[in-house]
Amino acid sequence: MAGTLTPTLSVVQECPRPKHDGPTLLWFGDNLKQGIAVVASPGYRLTPLPPKEVPRFVVPVQVTGPVSLLLLAVWAKTDPNYRYVKAVIRGVECYNDLIAAQATVIVGDFNSNKNWDYKRPSHLNHSGLVRSLASLGLVSAYHRFFGEDQGAESRPTLHMLKKRERPYHIDYCFIPESWVPSITSVEVGAYETWITASDHCPLVVDIALPPKV
Repeated sequence: MAGTLTPTLSVVQECPRPKHDGPTLLWFGDNLKQGIAVVASPGYRLTPLPPKEVPRFVVPVQVTGPVSLLLLAVWAKTDPNYRYVKAVIRGVECYNDLIAAQATVIVGDFNSNKNWDYKRPSHLNHSGLVRSLASLGLVSAYHRFFGEDQGAESRPTLHMLKKRERPYHIDYCFIPESWVPSITSVEVGAYETWITASDHCPLVVDIALPPKV
């Protein structure tokens, strides 16, 4: 199904290892049947950066091309020490220096939402993460484009157990705030289109940036 989209950059969670990695395809995982892939269109090059002592699936990738940037690809899993949003918060802390040094996009399955803030201390919940990213100049493309508040999303990215009646918004794309005026569209894939392939629907963000920002 993902092949029906033609993004410049994509992050795909829970996917099997491809036969070959390359300059436009990286895969990270502990299980050959389930990992996280970063894919770029021709004209771009992906370089894995040395991982720090963070949860396994907050993955730093240098993207080089017409628009160069740091990409943090996220798949927040049930790590025993860093469950879900805590993994993303820890990843942002560990890569703070890289984020501060260049334009950064943080995208993927965060497994978090403001509606679950009550389960964790304020500095370790979803709102705490959003505040931390804002202090680094990063904002959610979805929320800025649609003018929706965190926790009040009208377009779910997950249907638990593939059930329409169990919708959640847990996938995000955080971008530099200076890029917001260049967003041309944001879409979440339709339940009817994607549910046979996954319980997640893709979050697609189009940004018209000039080369070499």
